[in-house]
Amino acid sequence: MPAVFDPIVSNRFYLDLNGHKIDTLQEVSGIEDESDVVEVNQVTKSGKFVIVKALGAMPLKGGKLTLKYAAFKDDPIKKWYDTVVNQKINEARTNISLILYDLEGKTIMTFTFSNAWVSKYSFGSLSAKGNDPLAVTVTIEHTGMGVKGYNE
Repeated sequence: MPAVFDPIVSNRFYLDLNGHKIDTLQEVSGIEDESDVVEVNQVTKSGKFVIVKALGAMPLKGGKLTLKYAAFKDDPIKKWYDTVVNQKINEARTNISLILYDLEGKTIMTFTFSNAWVSKYSFGSLSAKGNDPLAVTVTIEHTGMGVKGYNE
């Protein structure tokens, strides 16, 4: 009998920001790291033109996280962003974690992002026709991602 594998469900998650559990997140994107690539044009002995791809100067480029969540009073992400606005970037840089959990509340996977800071903070559209909560979208820069609980 073939083995049955349960997929990791991606609809239960929260952000841990220095002990603040932010669980009103609606969507997170940009969970990625990327290697810098350099393309080198070469001509072989036979005269054939080839493009060789090699690892660039930055073996790892941190990505940009985008979070979307319902606005709420005393938002710690807004306070974090205000630290950047007040030009205290060294104080603003911190490690954050995005935690996926199962139906029982047990952690399945943890993504950690090093030296993270908020580079953009925006409120969503307002509409008199809808009943949706006010949305906040933030962009978070970081210098690298770690993953715990996947392929271990």
